[in-house]
Amino acid sequence: MTPRVVAIGGGKGGVGKSLVAANVGIFLATLGKRVVLVDGAFGAANLHIFAGVPRPARSLSEVLAANGPPLADIAVPTHVPGVKLIAGVYDPPWIAEPGPTFVRQICEQLRTLPADWVVVDLGPGIASPTLELFLEADISLLVAVPDPTSIELMHRFVKAAFLKALDRRGLGHLAKPRKALGELRDHEGGTPSPLEIWLGAVEDQAPELDELRSVILGFAPHLVINSARSKSDMELGRAVASVARRRLAVPIRYLGHLEYDEAVWASTRRRRPLLIEHPETRIAKCFERVARGLMAVQPPKVEGDVLPSDSHYEMLEVPPTASFEDIRRANRRIRDIYGAESIAISGLYDPASLEAVHRRLDLSYTTLMDAAKRKDYDLELFPDGVPMPVSLPTYSDTLPTRAPAKVDDPATIATRPPMPDLTGVHEFSGPLLRQIREAIGVELREIAEKSKIGMAYLVALEGEAWNKLPAAVYVRGFLSEYARALGLDAERVKQTYLARFRAARPSPDDEEDAARDRRPSDGVSRPAKP
Repeated sequence: MTPRVVAIGGGKGGVGKSLVAANVGIFLATLGKRVVLVDGAFGAANLHIFAGVPRPARSLSEVLAANGPPLADIAVPTHVPGVKLIAGVYDPPWIAEPGPTFVRQICEQLRTLPADWVVVDLGPGIASPTLELFLEADISLLVAVPDPTSIELMHRFVKAAFLKALDRRGLGHLAKPRKALGELRDHEGGTPSPLEIWLGAVEDQAPELDELRSVILGFAPHLVINSARSKSDMELGRAVASVARRRLAVPIRYLGHLEYDEAVWASTRRRRPLLIEHPETRIAKCFERVARGLMAVQPPKVEGDVLPSDSHYEMLEVPPTASFEDIRRANRRIRDIYGAESIAISGLYDPASLEAVHRRLDLSYTTLMDAAKRKDYDLELFPDGVPMPVSLPTYSDTLPTRAPAKVDDPATIATRPPMPDLTGVHEFSGPLLRQIREAIGVELREIAEKSKIGMAYLVALEGEAWNKLPAAVYVRGFLSEYARALGLDAERVKQTYLARFRAARPSPDDEEDAARDRRPSDGVSRPAKP
């Protein structure tokens, strides 16, 4: 069976490509997959450290020697069952500039390796061998950190990889320099984007438009954000994907983030794989989600429009049925994405073109927030009526309070645990709340950051660790915030969960607290009894 090849790049060094390659491969092996890790950072090999093989016996350059061995023969075992490593630590300096014949030889032999998955760790920069390996993979994965230099170089890497993809299809002439077409022709970073190339080809009425469309839509790399420390860092991946779709016409698929963790530093110092040395850490759980997301990846669809829609709704990324409050929230979010200090747009806009985006967003917002203008706009945009959103039923269809629908990558949805059947459920326990949260795809840390409730309390709440929770009056507030984050009926959650809490930890104030919980809520705040 031919293995699936994953190539991990990103433009900038030090963002965690080797870390991701080693630990994704190790997790796949824990699921019974045969994995070969390949160090494709020609001249800068370091994957062996992350794989826990300080002194590999074989090296990649052996394949180039006269009558050299095939690639499969130089794979050395690691301490992880099912994982082998093709290292490059002993390669001579000339390997940093391998010729096209060598690169083609490596690409061809990757498909012959005796494995289910081949994970290739690429070096930094946009050298031709790096881009060739990136494009050769079944799944191309970008790794970046929440830093302007990393994101800007990632955008440059994406544009350079696309130009290489055009050359491989014999369409490189479509990227010729142009002098007119307005602001989009500025070529930030010195390289035209797929969107700019498409606009030029359309203006020239190029005969290769259909083939160009298939190359653009088929170029769909995936993205992982490493070293996420805050809520904004965790949301950066979706912001980058949104910007890349509109500014570059590149449908980047966001796989998830890896939380910042000192365990990475500690395991690297000990030359041990992170997942083996610290399997209990938060970042280990993040690697699990990323690896499962990779397993669910499907080939990109090469049908559809290259240009993103320019409607007011698409500009603010809201459905036509959005409420005014939905539009307000979306406007705040999109303003953050396209703010002058935004990391997501690093290297993509000069001040003049960014100001043009802001004016366009102003027009969208003012139109949709004016009831009369919005009605006229809808009649023009949807002469047959505003289309209703088409989506699968969610857990909230069975509850009195509906949660806003979350727009997630299909690969992420496929890896979530199943939603419990809440029909007829009369009691919300801690494990049930956790199952609902994980099925929706909400991280516990997201609830902690929004509600300002300590992670220890939220963990105790889900685990029903009664002795680690505070008094019932505080637990009641925790439950309100937790239920609100999941779109659950807060009163129903409080009543049933607190009944379990009081049964396990009775107190003299239980009778008065229980009576307060049983009273219907009318939304009026009343002073506490003296």
